[in-house]
Amino acid sequence: MRQLAACSLLLLLMASTAASQPPASPSDYPQSLEKELKRLLDAQAQDSSDSRLLIQLAGLYLEMGEELYAEKAQKLAAFEEGARLAKQALALDEHNAEAHYLYAANLGSAADVKGMAASLLALDEIKTHARRTLELQKDHVAALHMAGMMLEELPQFMGGNKSVALDYLKRAVTIDPNYSHARLDLAKMYLKRRDPDAAKRELLAIVGMDHPSDAYAWARRYRPEAERLLASSQPGESVETSAR
Repeated sequence: MRQLAACSLLLLLMASTAASQPPASPSDYPQSLEKELKRLLDAQAQDSSDSRLLIQLAGLYLEMGEELYAEKAQKLAAFEEGARLAKQALALDEHNAEAHYLYAANLGSAADVKGMAASLLALDEIKTHARRTLELQKDHVAALHMAGMMLEELPQFMGGNKSVALDYLKRAVTIDPNYSHARLDLAKMYLKRRDPDAAKRELLAIVGMDHPSDAYAWARRYRPEAERLLASSQPGESVETSAR
């Protein structure tokens, strides 16, 4: 039971770790990510002693793994390199919240690609770095989303807390009202709690967004899913908490 709960959590958690691209993404996004990667690698950013450059690369690899690559081998290579670079950044600056978040996100995404055994082994480390992110930066939106999903899906004996989970998602959406992924997960939490009015409010906000923080994923995944949930006559009966 513990193993199934942990694996289920990790799958849901990885759904909350995609990097957010700016609203004004290049017209050739996500292919443009490869140009940005080449620019940084040509400048030898991967060997830098500047933690900011390493963090930029770690975030780029996470984004490429989530949004650009479709093949498992490519995704795994991107996530593993992102985790390595984030860990390298942490060795230079342990107090950097973004480095902790990107390490947790890349590590978890890589484990998800590898399968159940790797997911179980990585879970505690992901939790540790997600917590550390919020210790260092309490308003880190992506980490609030990650922690909220963790608290929602873990059973109570493993540290789950549904009340705090809802608070975390609400905080994430308050800080960034245009973060469509977190808003969708918040709507699904409301549906699970039999609060259709609150869920509808979040779903309508997603559909009506003018400048979503996660614009590419919003257009292709989160807005269509919000529209489907709004169109469903009884959405609460079949809703899962995580977004795809």
